[in-house]
Amino acid sequence: MPRTINVAFTSIFYPLFMGRYILEAFLRREDCQVWTAGPFTGRWIPWGGGMHLPPNYVLHPDYPISSGGSHNRLVYKMVENQCPFEPDIWIEVNSTLQVVGKPKKGIYAIVGTDPHVLPYDAERGRADLFFCMQKPYMKAGDIWLPYGYDPVWHAQTIIPVEDRVYDATLLGLNYPPRTQLFNRLRNVEKLHTKYDIGPCYDDARDIYHNTVVGVNWSSLLDTTARVFEIMAFGIAPVLNRVPDLMEMFTDREHFLGFDNENEAVNAIKACIDDKDFAQALGEKAREAVRPHSWDARAQKILEKAHLVS
Repeated sequence: MPRTINVAFTSIFYPLFMGRYILEAFLRREDCQVWTAGPFTGRWIPWGGGMHLPPNYVLHPDYPISSGGSHNRLVYKMVENQCPFEPDIWIEVNSTLQVVGKPKKGIYAIVGTDPHVLPYDAERGRADLFFCMQKPYMKAGDIWLPYGYDPVWHAQTIIPVEDRVYDATLLGLNYPPRTQLFNRLRNVEKLHTKYDIGPCYDDARDIYHNTVVGVNWSSLLDTTARVFEIMAFGIAPVLNRVPDLMEMFTDREHFLGFDNENEAVNAIKACIDDKDFAQALGEKAREAVRPHSWDARAQKILEKAHLVS
């Protein structure tokens, strides 16, 4: 039998956080035992100045650390003493996590989830392996680890395109270009849209499954997790063009790209006006995104740590 890999996982445990998807991928692996620790915020998340999400979104770490709101600190000496095994690898999924020290034993891998807004200089300096999730923001020595999709939460829709409730959906932060676009879709184009912040996991899946077109508009040069999720749902993706997206997928084959609001509206309407085209585009997107699961990302972390081959 293959030996068990001991994984210690640290992050800020918001009700929704990118590390949750990475963690779930490790929990699915039969060759890993996983222990979790980090600041725990309960239902609270800092979106829009702070909001509370439903209790069923909440995941309790094995060793919760009291959260200080915007000041979420983890002291590795304290955390190491609580870990029930000697880790082969520490995986720190970092988005504003403040850290004191570093683990003394085991490979120390840091996943920088938000390099488009955070510098991560200190994190690069202390990690054995630093994974950057956005190639335009990589620095020397970084390992590219794009976002991905979860095979359960982002399963493919089985609802026929003609029976879906929404013409277009974007679930995420309300950046001005997104808001302006969806105001136009709703008020001028008279489309039935869903533009919201808050629904996650099963709730988000139910909404997207009932959508003809999934929309993404990145705020900078980042290829968001939403890109992979929309494609995995098997709905027609209309996505703004950013570098990683254009490297991994093909415009007009796996998605319809846009650079401005008018292009976005035209692409969305093209899918709404031709449901067969929308159905085919969604199926091609689903097939193209298949290799990009969070399970594949977890595998890459272990491969780069030379813990699996």
